Amino acid sequence: MTTIGILGASSQVGSSVALYLKKFPDLRVICFIRSTYSKVFFELFGIEYRLTSAGDEAAMKEELAGLDAILDFRYPAIQMHEIIGKSQQDIGETLGAMKPGSLYFYMSSIMAYGMPDNKKWIGNYRLPRTSYAYIKRSLEKFTARKGRSAGIKIYNFRLGQVHGFLQSVNGSFRKKLAYTNIALIDGEPCNPVNIIFIYPLCEAIVNCVKGVHPPGLYTLVSDPQWSLQELYGYYNDEYNRGAARLEFRPAKDGDRRGRSVLQWLIELARPYRSLVETYLLMKLPALAVSMKGRYRQNELSGWDNRMYEGIGYIDYNLLGTPPLQTIPGLTTDPGRTLAIEKGMEDYYTSVITAAQNA
Repeated sequence: MTTIGILGASSQVGSSVALYLKKFPDLRVICFIRSTYSKVFFELFGIEYRLTSAGDEAAMKEELAGLDAILDFRYPAIQMHEIIGKSQQDIGETLGAMKPGSLYFYMSSIMAYGMPDNKKWIGNYRLPRTSYAYIKRSLEKFTARKGRSAGIKIYNFRLGQVHGFLQSVNGSFRKKLAYTNIALIDGEPCNPVNIIFIYPLCEAIVNCVKGVHPPGLYTLVSDPQWSLQELYGYYNDEYNRGAARLEFRPAKDGDRRGRSVLQWLIELARPYRSLVETYLLMKLPALAVSMKGRYRQNELSGWDNRMYEGIGYIDYNLLGTPPLQTIPGLTTDPGRTLAIEKGMEDYYTSVITAAQNA
């Protein structure tokens, strides 16, 4: 029997992972929570938990010492400049209490790659463009270093957008598709999306506990990745009976690579068209013909876009293939995923219904 502790178990992903891991054989899951409100969930579903407070560090250390693995979903709700220091303190104390040879999973999101906020394509930025990425990368390095010195096996997981019937993104997709006739989607149908469902996330954790994958930094996304078509088709077909029409229309983002010099000039000159025509193009007729032809072509190609004016994109999706290693062999087939999700949702509903009727 392998004993797994979950820190930050009251979080949306942490509680879902606890619920799903309960279905895996030969596992004992213990959730550590601070809020008395959240204990209702764990009691209702028969998930073992410990209610902790700032004054029982000794008891907490004793509990952690008996665990084979720890999943850490914590992220302190404090001032930004305090997060690294507080997190390092918490992580250091946790690793110091664990027995040598045990496993520690530090959880962050795929945004730790460091993309700027306006980027829709994933990429590994050497200089992180957001404070979140800066914080998470610092803590990943700290955790790996501390783990080595303590003899703990460290897994740094960067989670893709997490889906599952208890996740807010699930409700968002279903609601938005139910209230629109045309779902305008930013991207091509074949573009890969960076998502992970709760069940394959649990599979990855269990496989690491079994020693299938060595310690290290992993990106947790469906492998093979789902496409935009598969993602929106999953929600639209299965939850919305295909009522919404899916329209894939890539929008511009902050990345303008691939544009020609002429396209750059046209965009820069657009607000100053009259001035450019007066002082530049009158003296360079060949350039004037070329630029006006390109301008007209762009105007004509944008005609279809005007059909969708006033319709906003239905959601945000991070596209592309992660540049760092992922964990293969997980359950990612849409049909199988749907069967698992519906089975878990039925189980969840039955427990809630029984409690309400008791």
